[in-house]
Amino acid sequence: MSRRPRSSDTLTEAQKKIVDAAVAAFAEQGFHGTATRDIARRAGVAEATIFKYFPSKRELLLGVLGPAIEQLVGPAMARSMDPLFDATYPTFEAFLRALLAERIAFVRAHPRLVRILAQELPFDAELRGGVIRRVYAPFLAKGLALIERFQREGQIVDWPPPVVLRCVVSTFAGYILHRVFVAPDAACDDEAEAERVIAFVLGGLSPRPPA
Repeated sequence: MSRRPRSSDTLTEAQKKIVDAAVAAFAEQGFHGTATRDIARRAGVAEATIFKYFPSKRELLLGVLGPAIEQLVGPAMARSMDPLFDATYPTFEAFLRALLAERIAFVRAHPRLVRILAQELPFDAELRGGVIRRVYAPFLAKGLALIERFQREGQIVDWPPPVVLRCVVSTFAGYILHRVFVAPDAACDDEAEAERVIAFVLGGLSPRPPA
């Protein structure tokens, strides 16, 4: 039976040490590359202590990410994304600039959790479901409404709004993950690079001339 803690307020000192050590280890080495003995060493506890609280390494992963998504990532996203989607943008380009700046700031504020999510979401349906319900779904309707407005104004191509949104999100996510995690120390003019990414999206989604 799972004994995952639901809130950091209810964790014992040993659990807090284990969770903190697991976050560091999973972020650095990935879930499959991390042994529970390494987490125990980092936490300064016996390996058996981990299994006292978490029956398996996967339960520990979910014990780390479940509360983090619910109590940290979700609320943090709401604080940053609600003003973003509630603002009025004169152009699609202005919206893109605000969105890219906000997403870069968010990832840099929570690098370890974002790294773990990026590593594990493709392979864990339960984690994906939690992220979709608590993080993605609350902003989907607002994002689609903005896309539809820009389409009515003739600013972007008349594709299905979910397709347009996926094009934007996937392009920005690819750029941010590469810049922050894959090549964080690469010599790069971040301002110029961001301008190119925005220009790429604007060009790809510009209205098509009549056939």
